[in-house]
Amino acid sequence: MKKLIVTVAPTSNFHGKDANPALPFSPEEVADSVFGCWNEGASIAHIHGRDKNGLPTNDTAFFQETDRLIRGKGCDIILQHSMAPANPYLLGQKEGDIDDGIRTTYTDPPPEMASIEVAPSNIIVDGTVYNMLWDRLWAERTAKYLLEKGIKPEVELYNNSDVDDLEYLIERGVLAKPYYVSFVMGMHRVNNQASRYSPKHMMHLVDILPSDTIFSVLGIGNTEFEATTLSILLGGNVRVGFEDNIFIEKGKLAESNGQSVAKIVRIARELGREIASPSETRQMLGIPPLKI
Repeated sequence: MKKLIVTVAPTSNFHGKDANPALPFSPEEVADSVFGCWNEGASIAHIHGRDKNGLPTNDTAFFQETDRLIRGKGCDIILQHSMAPANPYLLGQKEGDIDDGIRTTYTDPPPEMASIEVAPSNIIVDGTVYNMLWDRLWAERTAKYLLEKGIKPEVELYNNSDVDDLEYLIERGVLAKPYYVSFVMGMHRVNNQASRYSPKHMMHLVDILPSDTIFSVLGIGNTEFEATTLSILLGGNVRVGFEDNIFIEKGKLAESNGQSVAKIVRIARELGREIASPSETRQMLGIPPLKI
């Protein structure tokens, strides 16, 4: 079986230090966390931004500084910027559409990877609906932009119809082989476009993927380690970290993102999967070698 790509998502746009005091906010905290995860076996870091008050932000300066600090540690982990918009609920916004997050890729140098959505999404918080402006034409324009910039997209898929949208982008010629996707399992409680996790459903999603597609899986909350373990068994890849789950086991908060990475690495090795280094992951995904 191919080596396992481990992604870590150290922070998010939703919860904060009140949920887990170890959740990193500042560029320094995120860089330290990513460095620790790299030492445990992570080869991709999926990064969200936070401002000085800990609120979500898509300010390019946050990503620029965080990337600089990570590279300054001699860390060759693949940097993937999230293009999800900053959570408007935490920012005090109560109505209206929200930005598409594309400016997180405006750093110099640009990130090696960026996450991209392929369909509109609605996040419901405290009775208010926030509309994510990810229609099919936006996805096509954005994928073309990433292709021209040499940024490898990770296409996030939430349900069956998202696979149809993935195929549309392939037909339009805006994605380069191999296609890299991430199944987001268990986000249905806040996102009415998302699917709940079940082994049968996840295996069905894997079965309908287009050829030349490499997949990864993340599970929200208590589905994290079950969903990622199934992905390992199916030959897929994994994502863990505080964005997805702040616990290391039932009722016990994780002490660090590195602890979550170490747990999934241990599970993978016990199941016979070795771990891909960042350089091996670049080769697998068709990303050029890093020049530090």
